[in-house]
Amino acid sequence: PDKEVVAVNWSPLFEGTLSVPEEDVELYYRAYRRFLQAIRDSPLKKEHRLQPGDCIVFNNRRMLHKRTAFTLAPGTIRHLQGCHVNIDEFKSKVQVLSALVGD
Repeated sequence: PDKEVVAVNWSPLFEGTLSVPEEDVELYYRAYRRFLQAIRDSPLKKEHRLQPGDCIVFNNRRMLHKRTAFTLAPGTIRHLQGCHVNIDEFKSKVQVLSALVGD
């Protein structure tokens, strides 16, 4: 069988109980730690602090992302708004608008 990795869903906060054969537990955690280290050490990693009014848009299936901890200044609040768009709906809307107004 083809052993090409085509996708990785990485969300440690939402991991459930490990469900692998007992003989694979050590191998799993070794690979888990290596993957985490590769993420942390990646030369492609970028950090950006959002400013009030900033908007960031990305494909959730193509970009590994996270938020880091921070301390709010006294008397301030944090407001972060998320929005998810279904890729099929997005592509359909682009096709329709392109047909109506051109590229």
